[in-house]
Amino acid sequence: MRYYESLYIVNPNYEQERLDEVMQMVVDKMGEYGFSIINHRVWGKKRLAYSIQKHKYGSFILLQYETELAENLDRFERFMVLQKPILRNQTVVLDARPEVHVEEEPVADESEEASVETEVEEATENTPETIETTEAAEEESPEEKVDDNESGDEESSEVGETEEVVEKETEEVQE
Repeated sequence: MRYYESLYIVNPNYEQERLDEVMQMVVDKMGEYGFSIINHRVWGKKRLAYSIQKHKYGSFILLQYETELAENLDRFERFMVLQKPILRNQTVVLDARPEVHVEEEPVADESEEASVETEVEEATENTPETIETTEAAEEESPEEKVDDNESGDEESSEVGETEEVVEKETEEVQE
C-alpha cells in the first residue's frame, strides 16, 4: 500500500458551499480511480507567495489517500490540472500512513457558560462581604463626581485664559 498527500489551492472567492462542491468533485473522481481517502479537509485561506491568476490568496485543501496501484495517479494529476476552480496542486509520496485528522470540538456551549456565570453572580450577590463593598462604592462615587467636575472646571478656565491671551496678541498685531 502506498500513501500520497495532495495539496491543492482553490479560488479564494468561493464560499463554503462552492468549496464543498469542489471537494466533492475531487472525492468522486478519486472513487473512480480506486483511491481510498484517509483525510480530506480545508486547511484554510492563506496568502500566496506570488499571484496566481491574479489571486493573492487561496483556499488550501489537504487530501491524504492510499492506493495499491499507482497507474491512475497520472490521470488524477491531469484531472486536477484541468479543473478551473483549482489554481495549483501538488502531490507527494508519504513514507508512512498519516493519522486520521479529527476536528476539535468546543468544550462547552455558550449557553452553558452563560448559565454558570449567572449562578456565580447570584451566589456572590448575597454574601455580606459584597453588600459591604457595594455600600462603600456608593459612598465613594459622589466624591469622584465632584473631583471630575472640579478638574473639568479647571480645564475650561485654562482654555478661557488662553483664548483671552490670543485675543490680546491679535489686537496688538493689528495696531
